[in-house]
Amino acid sequence: MSDIIERQLVKIGFSFIFCNVCGSIRKIKIKTENLREDATCKKCNSNSRKRHLTEGILELINKKNKTSYNSLRKIKKDSGLKIYNVESNGALHHYLKHINNYVCSEYFGPYETYGKEQHGILNVDLMNIPFDDNTFDLVVSTEVFEHIPNPYKAFSEVYRILKKGGAHVFTVPYYEDKENDEVRAFLDDNNEIVHLMKPEYHGDPIRSDEGILVYTVFAKEMHKKLEAIGFEVKVNKKRNIIDGILGDNNIVFTTTKV
Repeated sequence: MSDIIERQLVKIGFSFIFCNVCGSIRKIKIKTENLREDATCKKCNSNSRKRHLTEGILELINKKNKTSYNSLRKIKKDSGLKIYNVESNGALHHYLKHINNYVCSEYFGPYETYGKEQHGILNVDLMNIPFDDNTFDLVVSTEVFEHIPNPYKAFSEVYRILKKGGAHVFTVPYYEDKENDEVRAFLDDNNEIVHLMKPEYHGDPIRSDEGILVYTVFAKEMHKKLEAIGFEVKVNKKRNIIDGILGDNNIVFTTTKV
């Protein structure tokens, strides 16, 4: 039934939802059949993927604070939580930045000094995060770890900076039907990129011209490696037209430091 309704929405080009990012009933624009990356809210520009991720964020915050926030906009400034978002732009950042103890960053490349600011934004290599152990209650990332040469080193760094009981809520490109990660490229001993497959690039607001290289597309192997790091792994797959989470490939991962 969802397939039929979504095909009709693609033809119509719009729908109405309650957006859990900006906290309003809004029209969403539907321009393509890639619904996970489409169905954008006309107010905050969030898409299906970001609204699904927001659901995971709200669930964790509400559980820790015994609150019932239904959108990021509603979260009080003094949430009592330390939150790290590995991006400094987009709808999630816009509706999280008012919270006390919120930190964001970008990766500007090896030509910059890690841990220093550029234009007021902290430059962070996620394989070497410049924060102390046990600092954050929540780390947020969406479509980031596939662009990291050694993603499991970065996952280990996230584990290190999380407090006990803290969680990383994230999305990555993911093969549900494959056992092993697809390693598309890696860095050799000379820090040169070695391509094992035809290079694939995703759009990136920091590198708008060339995009950013995909090193890894994840699969079931990721679960085992995250558990080996020490995480408890929760997988949430959802498709809900009323919530504006469209398409059959919406998966959000929540990994908790136990």
